Amino acid sequence: MCLLHKLLKRYVVATLLFILSGVPSNAQSSYFPRGVFSPDTRLDRFVSNWYSKNLTALKEPSLFALRKTQPHDSYRFVWLRTFHHPVAIRIDLKADGTGILTTKIANGAGGYNPGVLIVNKTRPLTSEEIHRVLGQVTESNFWSLSITWTEDRRGEDGSEWIVEGVKKNQYHLVSQWSPKTGPIHQIGLLFLLTLAQLDIPRKEFY
Repeated sequence: MCLLHKLLKRYVVATLLFILSGVPSNAQSSYFPRGVFSPDTRLDRFVSNWYSKNLTALKEPSLFALRKTQPHDSYRFVWLRTFHHPVAIRIDLKADGTGILTTKIANGAGGYNPGVLIVNKTRPLTSEEIHRVLGQVTESNFWSLSITWTEDRRGEDGSEWIVEGVKKNQYHLVSQWSPKTGPIHQIGLLFLLTLAQLDIPRKEFY
């Protein structure tokens, strides 16, 4: 069975719920560049709509749409676990050297229906935290990493680890499936555990 058919089988319930919610799927295309996930139009649209519906439920802005007007840099980690709450953690870095951390959680499941927003917290970032984030981004060569969406195993239980960045009118995205090591895993841990300080049960961490 091809990758697209596996995904459609797993997420058919989520797709139907999304359509029934009254949110038009084409309205979500501004979250990501067209064709960024796959040269296969159907697969690209499917993934874009899946990620977008979670970001919509989390009431997150489109960093891709903001890349040309936003004066400051932003980085966002999105954690879409098949059976657990969707999470988005975003940092916005200001020109004066300060920064804001925003943590959002919805009450559904990242692989099905994301539900509604239940956590929406913001706090200032310390200079040490900002330095650590920028250091991790540089060390990981984030802006040169491949998106890698089609290179790993989709259609199985797990989670999407998605990192987006906006810098000087540029937008970049990297998405990996349940990484156990590597730069996206390290960035995700930094956002989840160090910055947002989320208390995640071991069985829900994947």
